[in-house]
Formats: sequence, structure tokens, C-alpha cells
Amino acid sequence: MELTFYAQPAMVGRTLAEIEAGRPGITDLYFLGFAGYGAQDVFMKEVKVANNLFDQQFDTEGRSLTLVNNSQTIDYLPLANVSNLQLALNGLAKRMDREEDVLFLFLTSHGSRNILSTRYWPLQHNDLAAADLRTMLDEAGIGWRVIVISACYSGSFVDELRSERTLVITASREDRNSFGCSNEADMTYFGKALIDEALRNTRSFTAAYDLAAERISSREKAEGLTPSEPQISVGTEMPAKLTALTERLERLGDVAAKQ
Repeated sequence: MELTFYAQPAMVGRTLAEIEAGRPGITDLYFLGFAGYGAQDVFMKEVKVANNLFDQQFDTEGRSLTLVNNSQTIDYLPLANVSNLQLALNGLAKRMDREEDVLFLFLTSHGSRNILSTRYWPLQHNDLAAADLRTMLDEAGIGWRVIVISACYSGSFVDELRSERTLVITASREDRNSFGCSNEADMTYFGKALIDEALRNTRSFTAAYDLAAERISSREKAEGLTPSEPQISVGTEMPAKLTALTERLERLGDVAAKQ
């Protein structure tokens, strides 16, 4: 494990070296996935589904990477720890046009108030705090951000992350659990509803949120669970930016469907 730990900067560097630069005049979307809790496969599976979907339907192929804490991926994917996340954000910022392109950051793990777990025994990772995530994003200089957090209590991240150029979507409100993070599950309730269902039918992130929130509410009600109440915060400058991005992606989809 010690060798694995010390190999991380080089592994992240090799991954970033393969990331394509932003194209002038085109709003490119970049995907960064983060599966924090290493003792359950559901988070690894969820982030892989998200990465594959975005490469296929959101034009992120060549502009996506994932950080994962899991024994199945330790030899070929960088670990999901705070240091690697900072390296990844800084590296993506250098490839992006930071005033034109959009980052889609998808984080999935166990959570508590203002904290996302990065537990991966026997390594001793620092958990990811909401304030630290905001600092890393600001220091990287990435202007346009879509941040999706699939975790219990993830609504506690909203106030820290909100800005005029940020869309934040969370699996629950700040004082509620979200559901589906069992050893047997392939995806959490939130990940399934948003990533594997809603975003397969729309390229609008806000429309996907509406669909997912409705499906999650119905599922939780049917199972007698306390509502998780997913949250959304849309920065004042985001609607126009996301509309333009969605329209570009829809045109790509139309061209692909005709071929």
C-alpha cells in the first residue's frame, strides 16, 4: 500500500496527460468522477456508469477522468483522495478554457454534515470537507461548474459551493440520509434516478434533476422511507450557459442518430 500511495502523483499526471484541450469557440464539457468510500463497490460502479454515459452522450470522451477508492481499480485508476482531487482539478483547469468550458464534477460516497468520506483501509485519507472543495475549485480557476453529490447529508455542501456560475445538485437535504448504498446495490437510489435514468433521456441537468427528484420521492414513499429531499442550487448565470451547452449536445445527438 505504501508503494501505491507514493505512486499517486505520477498516476494522476499520466491520466491528465491524455486529456484533450478545450476547443476555441466551443463550450466543452469535462467530467471528473470521485468515488470516495472504498469498502463498498456501489460507489465505484456508480462513478463508472456516470463516466461511460458522459463519454457516450455528453461529448466528454477524451475529457474525462475518474478517481476511485476500490481494490478492483487500484492498479489503473488514481485514488479518490483530497490530494488527487486537487491535482486533477488543477490539471483539468490547464487543459480547459476556464472562461468557456464547463466542469461536471460527480462525487459519490458516504457523507455527514459538510463531509464526504474518502475511507479506504489501510490508507489514512483525510475526508473531503465542503469548504476545502470550494477552495480547490476557486484556486484552480474553473469558472463554470456543475457539481453533483450523491451522499447522505450532501445538502450541507450547497451553501459552501453555490455561486453565480455554479449548479449544485445533491442527493439529500443537509439533515437527511439518502438511500441505496448497500453492498448488493449497483447504484444508489439517487445515482440510479439521476445518472442511469434521467440523464439517459435528457441532456438538461436541471430537467434531469426534476425527473430524478420525482422518481426518488415515489420510490421512498413506496418503501416507507423518510424522504431524502434532493436539493438544487442554480447560479444566476447558469441557465443561459447550460441552455447553450444542451443545445450543442442535442445537435451532436441528432447527427449521431442520423448516421
